[in-house]
Amino acid sequence: MEAKKYVRLLLFTLLVLIFSSAAYVHAAYNPEVVNNLNKTRDALLDQRQHLQERSDAIARQMSELSRQQDVVNSYLRDTDKNIKDIEDALRRVN
Repeated sequence: MEAKKYVRLLLFTLLVLIFSSAAYVHAAYNPEVVNNLNKTRDALLDQRQHLQERSDAIARQMSELSRQQDVVNSYLRDTDKNIKDIEDALRRVN
């Protein structure tokens, strides 16, 4: 009984593979399908280029903002040092 089920499953799998292969071959040689696939690929390539350009622009903005943050943080460190110096001087005077 198990052997019959195994043979049926094997035949069913074989039929599915044959029909799917036939469908693939038909689609591959159908000019309309090939044309649609080419258009889809071209649209995806355009989209990828746009996304890459946007990513590059964002990276440039982030770099500029990082540079500005470094300058502001430098001013903060200088200001903190000056505040500490003034507070030390005030403690010495009192």
